[in-house]
Amino acid sequence: MTFHRAFLVLSLSLASLLSRSPAAGQNEPFLLSSEGSGRATAYLESGKIITFQGRTHVAWLDTPAEGFRIRIRTLDHATGQWSQSWTVGEAADNHGGPALTVDQAGFLHLVFYSHHHPFRYRKSIRPNDASAWGPVEEFGLHLTYPTLLCAADGTLLLSARHSFDDKPWELELWAKPPSGPWVRQSSLLRSRTLKYAQFAASMAWAPDHQRLFLSYRIYEMPDYEKKDAITSVGCITSPDAGRTWTHLNGKPLVLPGTIDTLDAVFTGNSLEGRIADTGSMAVSPAGVPHLTYSVRVQENAEAYLATPLPGGGWRHLKLNPFLPEELRHHAMILQGGVVFTADGQPVVVCTASRYRFGEESWGHPSNRLVVFSSRDGGLTFSSRVLTAPQALAPQWLPNLEKPTGFNQVPNRPGVIYTAGDAGAGLKDMLRNQVWWQTLP
Repeated sequence: MTFHRAFLVLSLSLASLLSRSPAAGQNEPFLLSSEGSGRATAYLESGKIITFQGRTHVAWLDTPAEGFRIRIRTLDHATGQWSQSWTVGEAADNHGGPALTVDQAGFLHLVFYSHHHPFRYRKSIRPNDASAWGPVEEFGLHLTYPTLLCAADGTLLLSARHSFDDKPWELELWAKPPSGPWVRQSSLLRSRTLKYAQFAASMAWAPDHQRLFLSYRIYEMPDYEKKDAITSVGCITSPDAGRTWTHLNGKPLVLPGTIDTLDAVFTGNSLEGRIADTGSMAVSPAGVPHLTYSVRVQENAEAYLATPLPGGGWRHLKLNPFLPEELRHHAMILQGGVVFTADGQPVVVCTASRYRFGEESWGHPSNRLVVFSSRDGGLTFSSRVLTAPQALAPQWLPNLEKPTGFNQVPNRPGVIYTAGDAGAGLKDMLRNQVWWQTLP
């Protein structure tokens, strides 16, 4: 049975997604930090916002004078007040930002630090309290870009890139049972080249909290010196919380999958002038995966919301026509993603940019965030610019709250983003702004 038949009969309990009513002022933009790194709120793989029983916890990567530091703050919904910033640990460089989740009892779990190193993991000492953390545990080798979820039985699941010196890089799946250590489960994806690769994996639960979806953008470089790259966007699924994996049509997947063996939603080649970017995915209340991706050419980019068709293939809805009039000719780059509100409607956050031919789109000064909201299940959208008052330019790297297992995503989910420069290197010590906003 395909996932369409299996999950269209499932309903999502809206009550489980609702948090306490927000206090006055909670929906206003809030400046979390003025010490943000060049990638303070990157990457899409790593969820950084968790709402649980009247509190929202937000983590990011700062660069104070002492070096790269993982910071976290908590919003109390009853008062609308933010806590102080707590430091949870350090990071190797600007790629070592946090991934955050929560278990059924309310304990927070955080993975951080690594860029081609072992990960560091900590668990909060008290439920729903980010002020104190247990000892640091290390696991893995040469890992980067953590995606962190909590399964129904309390097992933590994590995907991450594993880099090698002598063979193609892979996307690995790790698991940590409630009373056990981190254990490597399998290699899910593999590059076809010995050069640089990245996977941009985003994981999401179906409404039954058992079926798991993983969307990806495989980015592999056959010629690193020339910066030639092949990119492929797609999605795989697991019916049993990551133990086994299949194509979306239910056909068993031979692991690890490659661009040659996976079912692509889109494939681009820089030699043909097209590169794909992707944002985080989401699963609808009916159990249907929704993927976000964009296609960059020399001086433009188009963004899409992709959903599988019942008979096979994909529906690709272009988002550019829904841009506000003043941004209608901007490029749309997916560094954000999609999330569903408690009433079952999709919301997409995207980066609009006005880069010109020959200019780098990454961290371009014109970058602004746009929110796309739907009232008809994703058939059409309205949009508005999301910009905090007195924010530095550019505003980019949005990170949405996503359901990771037991967090209670509010009807109006939150987003954090970086306002400021990308920097020139991995170790740059910057003073960017880190903003919080509730989606309109």
